[in-house]
Amino acid sequence: MVGWSAIYSLDPQSGCFSLNSNCPVTLNGMNFISVLVLAFASSLFLGTAEPVQSADTAESVEHAGPILGDLTVDSVRIWLRTAAPRSSVIEIKDAGGEIVRRCPLQTTAESDHTGILKILDLTPGTRFTFSIDGKTNSDWWFRTRPASDDACRIAFGSCADEGDGSASVWRRMESDEVTALVLLGDTPYIDTTDLARQRARYREFSQPVDFARLVSHVPVYSTWDDHDFGRNDTDGNLPGKENSRQAVTEYRPNPSFGENGQGIYTSFRQGPVEVFLLDARWFARTEGGANDPTLLGAQQWAWLERSLAASTAPFKILACGMVFNGSVRPFKTDCWGVYLAEYERLIELIARVKAEGVVLVSGDVHWSRVIRHDTKGRLGYDLMEFVTSPIHERLIPAANPPHPGLIFSVGEINSFLLVDATTAGASSTLVARIRNAAGQDLHVEKITVPSGKPVLPR
Repeated sequence: MVGWSAIYSLDPQSGCFSLNSNCPVTLNGMNFISVLVLAFASSLFLGTAEPVQSADTAESVEHAGPILGDLTVDSVRIWLRTAAPRSSVIEIKDAGGEIVRRCPLQTTAESDHTGILKILDLTPGTRFTFSIDGKTNSDWWFRTRPASDDACRIAFGSCADEGDGSASVWRRMESDEVTALVLLGDTPYIDTTDLARQRARYREFSQPVDFARLVSHVPVYSTWDDHDFGRNDTDGNLPGKENSRQAVTEYRPNPSFGENGQGIYTSFRQGPVEVFLLDARWFARTEGGANDPTLLGAQQWAWLERSLAASTAPFKILACGMVFNGSVRPFKTDCWGVYLAEYERLIELIARVKAEGVVLVSGDVHWSRVIRHDTKGRLGYDLMEFVTSPIHERLIPAANPPHPGLIFSVGEINSFLLVDATTAGASSTLVARIRNAAGQDLHVEKITVPSGKPVLPR
């Protein structure tokens, strides 16, 4: 993480880190939960989640959120927005109701009254509840990942709004007991880089009851696509993109947001799966020539190569809003197929670092598809791509063109991708389901990795 300018010191009574420009950090050999109180401007690169507030009013509920992020075996992030800059107190309780930590969270005007706590040194596989300024809610709880983390259930979705249709998907994810939610972009639709409007739309998107309930105990991980980046089918030359980045770092509790103040790519691990959330907007067409423009940018490519090479997860999911294949509706210029040199670079990278178990996930097109990429000769296995869209109720039938690797295609409103992954003995299995709000599996694919090599259905 970059951009730190303050020194944090430990409060021995609360067990929390608080801002103190005069004191160094002293641990004194204590085994404590370290809580970073981040009331940040955009340079601190931590996300937030918040209340509902219209673009034209400064009013909001006292505590918007909470939204959880980056839940691990021993840590969690808790996001909050307050009606005005203030200090709040979050109490973490164990199953017996005992307060194990009492932590301050300061929000600021510079961060649009948002802040986040990162709580460390929690007991693995344990259920905790929390309160905010003495207020409790039956939905405010989380369970740390187990020490032997060998299973997960991750929901992926794109293209959502605040309507009833989207609400039905949030309820289904709740019923399915997902362990993480990945938002692939157009969540929400903003279509401007105006900072005030960006912030207001994130507030509005976070308000509906069913979404708020889900994310108060299920961690959220996010990337953007064109409409939340700022404009339909746009690229990294969009004026004002810095405002879009500031808003998403304020309103989403990701583990990180790119590097050096650039982009919002990040990654996380649950069970046998490591998810790499790519940013296909910030760097697009800002480097390279007219015939071979970049999509990810040199900085993100370097990060992806390091991260893929270092990953020990049986399955590596590369996810972004933009579809990885070139089969899109006529005249659409917004897919990896338009950036053929970048697509080839991706395949070459996977081959070079010998990454096994790679799976592609995308969204954006308001149609769900499963596509097999012909890569067996280069990788030893074919890449499988799962296109999941939309969570809302608007379809685009023209987004169903032919593709030589097309396995399945459906226009289904209120749909998402549900990924179950487990490890048993010497093998790991990933089951990917295109699923609707009624709980029906529209299509199921199973991938097994024995000894590090994926076996796909024939």
